[in-house]
Amino acid sequence: MTRMSPAGTGRQLLDADEARVARASRELTKIAAALVSRPMDRDLHEQMRAFLDKESEASLASWDVLLQRTPDQLKERISTVLTVQALRTAS
Repeated sequence: MTRMSPAGTGRQLLDADEARVARASRELTKIAAALVSRPMDRDLHEQMRAFLDKESEASLASWDVLLQRTPDQLKERISTVLTVQALRTAS
């Protein structure tokens, strides 16, 4: 499934599961990096709790979907995404 971009300016490269996993990875990396320098920051703890309460199950389900893809399916998705990205960059 390909989704429209939030601004409606074009089609997104990633399907729903890919996009959800990418968003979760970025968010968790941001929180984890901040926790290194501010391990007792209450706001960071709240951000982590909010992520776990609201997004973690869907993100983990999407991760499971991605893990079910065969190597050939993964290669095809990578090829498609890179090709579209290259075409967008060239235009």
